[in-house]
Amino acid sequence: MKKIYFFAVITGLSLLTGCSGFLDQDNRSNVASSDFYKTKVGFSNLTNAAYSTLRELYNAQPLLFVAGTDIYADGKSQGVTMSQYTFTADDSNIKNFYVRCYKGIQLANSVIAYGETTEESTVRLQYIDEARFIRAWYYFQLVQQFGAVALNKKMFDYAEMNHARTPLSEVYQFIIDEFTYLASSDSKLLERTSSGVGRANKRAATFFLAKAYLTRGWLDGQGYEAQEENIAQPTDFANASKYALQAINGELPASSIEKAFDIANENNAEFFWSVQFSAASVSNPVSDGSNQQAQFGSYLGGSENPRNKAIDGNFAPALRLQQMYTRGDARLEQTFMLEFHQTYFDYYSSPTTSAIKFYYAPAWATDADIAAWKADDPNNLKQNTLVSKTIAVGGIAPSNGAPASYKDRRSQDYGNACIKKFDDYSAASISNRSTSCSMHDVVVARLGEAYLIAAEAYMKQNKPDEAAQMINDLRKRPGTIKTGYETDMTVANSDITVDFILDERARELAGEYVRWTDLKRTHKLVEYATTYNEDGITETNMKGPDGKYKTLRPIPQAAIDLNQTKVDQNPGF
Repeated sequence: MKKIYFFAVITGLSLLTGCSGFLDQDNRSNVASSDFYKTKVGFSNLTNAAYSTLRELYNAQPLLFVAGTDIYADGKSQGVTMSQYTFTADDSNIKNFYVRCYKGIQLANSVIAYGETTEESTVRLQYIDEARFIRAWYYFQLVQQFGAVALNKKMFDYAEMNHARTPLSEVYQFIIDEFTYLASSDSKLLERTSSGVGRANKRAATFFLAKAYLTRGWLDGQGYEAQEENIAQPTDFANASKYALQAINGELPASSIEKAFDIANENNAEFFWSVQFSAASVSNPVSDGSNQQAQFGSYLGGSENPRNKAIDGNFAPALRLQQMYTRGDARLEQTFMLEFHQTYFDYYSSPTTSAIKFYYAPAWATDADIAAWKADDPNNLKQNTLVSKTIAVGGIAPSNGAPASYKDRRSQDYGNACIKKFDDYSAASISNRSTSCSMHDVVVARLGEAYLIAAEAYMKQNKPDEAAQMINDLRKRPGTIKTGYETDMTVANSDITVDFILDERARELAGEYVRWTDLKRTHKLVEYATTYNEDGITETNMKGPDGKYKTLRPIPQAAIDLNQTKVDQNPGF
């Protein structure tokens, strides 16, 4: 019985992590005989096992992606260590992320290795390239969070404990080289149209190639990233815009944000690649789903309200996020549940018959605006609506109807509007409410972000006209601009700054798992966290005992202890 060690660098740690994978063949420390993987069925199962590891990053709280930023903050739960930068190298969330990435890499390496000896099939070469995609994608996640990491490109069938960190320049070049090949005509990946969004495909490879170039281009030794190696290349931003345009492929967004993210529309043209969840393929549909719909809002009560979705209370949308949407930007209403009916899911099942209990007025709403909203009531649903004004001081807290600060409202039941675009309103999801899980896929590459990558890359090339055009084209998305506000919503080249780009990313990508890496990439993490985070992050919080900023995550201490090669810890820890 040959054993494949999933995580060769810290093999012992791999036994400590949980897994919600959808294949029974994964038994943590080893898999079945290598003879099985030389069959068509076995090789297909091994490939599926590599895909299943993606769920392990996205079926839990997205702490490493969103905590400690400017647009999310503590809700009913208080003092989350990741949000306050009080975590250490022993933090379990960081260790689990690190382990899961390397587990996915080792499974991808196994697919690539067995792909050379497995029996021939029409999908053999395709699956090898899909595994190369997954491996490159995992390394991209690792370098954004940890900087230089060990680069392993072979399958281990023994416990290997000597892994030095590979220079950051080499890891980025590997990522870029892999995605360059995978996006090319030589690649055996399927096109997006024939593969759907669940399998790695050429369009998604082009998207991540653009994003990898963009991210490396910012690693220029400036700002807080001076703590990392200066690896930026002169052509990085030009390549980022080039490949972003290839990913866009001349297409304008065809659906509104609300329609694009509707769970009944998960394979639409907006999306390039998604981490897939379905009741038929997870081990336990009650607990093994995505938690994305439960992350961004105030607490909505307990099991006494079974038709309210579960909210874990860690990442309430900050006032800053809601204030970024101007009066003419309809993405606010499409992203947030501003009209809360008697129960949360009445919005989907009985929108014209269930009375509206709470209305979360936009930040720009005046008394006249609110009066006009109440008067527009053909079904008499607003007679007893409690209006919560989304302003910093003096707004109404829905849980008790009393004035409260925005920070107070975040910590109260029903205190602020939830992000709704990831909602799973199916009967099965509602019945599983107590677990926070849903079967909504998690989108990790899409058309809207490709436009934003191009805009940012053009900005860095000092091409504000092209950058503004990218955002204006993005805003042509159906339903984005309210009638009469076309001029107000038109972006001029003089508007183009890194702060504007980050604001637009917040508006377009609210609730998607990118904000921490966005701020880190653009050298804005410390500035934005200390200036805008509502929970009072200080510069002292963000510095370690060595006086360095915590703009990288710590290498897990257990990984350092188990590795027989000396591994230096990241700055700040």
